[in-house]
Amino acid sequence: MTKTVIVWRHGQTDFNLQRRFQGQSDIPLNAVGLDQAERAAAVLAARSPELIVSSDLLRAAVTADTLADRLGTSVARDPRLREMAFGEWEGLTREEIAAVWPEELHKWVSGGDPKPPGGETRSESSLRVARAITDIVTTSDAESIAIVAHGAVLRGAAEILLDMNGSGRLAVLANCGHGEFGFTGDTWVLRNWGEAPD
Repeated sequence: MTKTVIVWRHGQTDFNLQRRFQGQSDIPLNAVGLDQAERAAAVLAARSPELIVSSDLLRAAVTADTLADRLGTSVARDPRLREMAFGEWEGLTREEIAAVWPEELHKWVSGGDPKPPGGETRSESSLRVARAITDIVTTSDAESIAIVAHGAVLRGAAEILLDMNGSGRLAVLANCGHGEFGFTGDTWVLRNWGEAPD
């Protein structure tokens, strides 16, 4: 049996708009993000996921709830799906980070794997989320599953699942963008990536 796995990034927040690192700070959706979630949920509801699992951070949880409300179901919250922990970088812009940690930021922007002070590396967070997605999918009887999480970790996890080794070749999903995989029990196949509401 091939399962369908939809990965869906949360809607816009004020931190997204201001280009601030959110990480595991619990920032809510703004008005645009709420609208994005409603429009994307209308599209994804047609795919009738039997199971919806989201990060427990508010921006992902509320995004997931818009889909669950349309389907008359509930959402399971899983803290393993949280965004990368950026530690002391959270709440700061790139310019503010560059003023204190220029070398570390350059490595991160260039696709490297530095650990922000008090945070985790890109590879650590990507592996955490890839393992969580695999666990959710393999332990559920659902044939169609929606995973609602965050931009950096969804990209990194997707690349791990596809044996791309977190190479940065996939784009980060836009706010409320989604991708879809087929999972056969031992192989992940990317069906599409990057669809988002207008």
